Amino acid sequence: MNKFMEGIEDRLMPVMSKISSQRHLAAIRDGLIATIPITVIGSIFLLIAYLPWPQAYVDFMAANPEIVGKLMIPFNMSMGLLTIYASYGIGSRLAKSYGLDSVAGGISALFTFLMTLNFTSVDGLGSALLTEFLGGAGMFSGIITAILAVEIMRLCKKYNIGIKLPEQVPSNVGSSFESLIPIAISTTLVWAIVHLLGFDINVLISTIVTPLLGVSANSIWAPLIYVLLTCIMWFFGIHPQILAAIMLPIWLINSDANMAAAASGLPIPNIGVQPFIFTFLWIGGGGGTLALCALMCFSKSKVLKSLGRLSILPGVFNINEPLLFGLPIVLNPILAIPFVIGPVVTTIITYLGFTTGIVPGMAYPLAAVWTVPSFIAGGLVTASIQGVILVVINFVVGGLIYFPFFKMYEAKLLKEEHATEQEETMKETDVAENLSTV
Repeated sequence: MNKFMEGIEDRLMPVMSKISSQRHLAAIRDGLIATIPITVIGSIFLLIAYLPWPQAYVDFMAANPEIVGKLMIPFNMSMGLLTIYASYGIGSRLAKSYGLDSVAGGISALFTFLMTLNFTSVDGLGSALLTEFLGGAGMFSGIITAILAVEIMRLCKKYNIGIKLPEQVPSNVGSSFESLIPIAISTTLVWAIVHLLGFDINVLISTIVTPLLGVSANSIWAPLIYVLLTCIMWFFGIHPQILAAIMLPIWLINSDANMAAAASGLPIPNIGVQPFIFTFLWIGGGGGTLALCALMCFSKSKVLKSLGRLSILPGVFNINEPLLFGLPIVLNPILAIPFVIGPVVTTIITYLGFTTGIVPGMAYPLAAVWTVPSFIAGGLVTASIQGVILVVINFVVGGLIYFPFFKMYEAKLLKEEHATEQEETMKETDVAENLSTV
């Protein structure tokens, strides 16, 4: 076991640490995270419009399509335009990481992405922008063009390519003119590739790349690998946010497809969405530690009981840093085993639950962010009681896996506490004897 851990620490951790600090992946992560408020709001409106129970509510909505149409406006303005928001956010974050004007970076990224799209003529209305790739379908194009636009800005800055105005000119005006040439280069380049050469990046990605990534995300291997890497990184004290940054574009695309299917009354196509892990596996945070926290609340060890009771409320909202670093789980070989095995087992249970149809598909995967308690989120994302039951099952299974290792760790701490108490008693006895002698 020690050799295995040493091998991971020597070989895998340096690679993970380097990836976790990679500038472009961090910008993608932060830019997509910034879209969470609008995706949650849009998803809630979709859930209201197509709530599958009670039947009287379903019949009412079916008889009033104009109400449904109005409820769908926030959804269409959020998920239907998601790549616009994400493109600006990624460009802004990446530019800021280089010390460039973040607003100019966001605008450049957005303008460059829009160069991949086309207008079409509408009889009696003039021209209209095609919206097919403004939502999740254009996500990867938005990421690529955002990185391209900001990198061109960086190179222009590095080699002093730009319009320089006198110092007397206000800084905001000077900054705008300074970004004119890099924005012109990036947008013209993409425009020429797409509209002159006819290389449609959106079509290429949506027909080849996105389906392949979606299929891989829907297999059991994607969550298993994600869970294993996350737990290993946490064990060594490395925050695994970068893994979410890699998967988030795929999860968003799959979520968009799920919600579109729900709105059309079609079967839910994808299980490879964020709640699979953050709702059904990370009950209490990474590693599914809420069950461990509950065990600690009733521990014979004073340390474990106090820490458990302090951590239980954050744990309900899936925040478990107090346990990871306070218990600790980080670099704790006793608790490392259930910390890894528990999520692997619940991954298999969750996968079987959805693929067999016992649990309805996640039709509303963005209706609950990761801090929503899993026992509530399970019902929201599936719009079913089965989703809640699956969370309960995974919670119980996680507790059973943690229990024997928790008792081992508890026994270790009880010995230490007993030894400390004996030392304190001996010191008090010595002090009393010295006082009596005096």
